[in-house]
Amino acid sequence: MLMHNVFLRGLYPILRNTRFVLALILIDILLNGGGLLAADAKSDATTSLQELIELALKHNSKDSVNEKHLAPENVSFLVKKYFYQIETKVEQLATAKEVRGHFQKGIKKSEEVFDSGEGVVSQADITKLKLGLSNTLNDIINLEYELKIARLNLDKLINQELRGANDIKTSDPLPIDFSYTSFGNYLKEKHSTTQKNKAIGDAGIKLNKTDGNKESSILTEENRLLLHKAFLNVKLSKDKVMLGKKNRRITRALLVAEVANYDFGIGDPQDLFEALIIYTRVFSSY
Repeated sequence: MLMHNVFLRGLYPILRNTRFVLALILIDILLNGGGLLAADAKSDATTSLQELIELALKHNSKDSVNEKHLAPENVSFLVKKYFYQIETKVEQLATAKEVRGHFQKGIKKSEEVFDSGEGVVSQADITKLKLGLSNTLNDIINLEYELKIARLNLDKLINQELRGANDIKTSDPLPIDFSYTSFGNYLKEKHSTTQKNKAIGDAGIKLNKTDGNKESSILTEENRLLLHKAFLNVKLSKDKVMLGKKNRRITRALLVAEVANYDFGIGDPQDLFEALIIYTRVFSSY
């Protein structure tokens, strides 16, 4: 699955415990500067991500006098979180349904060969394929449930009900530009420095004017550490996505070859089973 959800969860405590400026810095790394998905620009959703954020902010502004009100940056964060969850689940569900079809076709063909007594298919081969199908059906049930939960969460934020699967369509997850080679370079670019042994407010951040009239932010050591961890999570996940994309092409080619061999009667049921399992695992992790 898309990796950004892992470090989105890791950053959420930061968004709760720091104030507006620090939250903006973190969101800038994760969702604008170093996120793994280019869905903001590339999504084919009927309702765009930006439109969803605007709807959520509008609804949230009506709760400004009660405990349900959230800071604007938290609203944006949560909308993106659930939006990307939905995109991920929709894509994984499509993959699982494709695998289900291959398992069902493989089982049918294997049973025909077994009943004819003319092939080398064993009852164990058929059982393995049936177990693989059962596992895929379980994945489909879980994904459909998780997709409904993500939609409910997003519906609550925008105070509207998404009409169906066509409201948010999947887009191929692509690593977007994140050119910072080191955390130090990132801080320099963002005009951030560390403040030592000095109280500078609850958010642990203070703004100063630089010579270029740009605001520079001063972080406490604690928040600098949190920010550095977030930076490393972005780099880690981006590397994994790039590797996963390469593995995805390889496993896809393997599956196509094994399915074609089996359809022509020259494939082995064990090879088909293994190709389907590998394909499922690689696509799920990607």
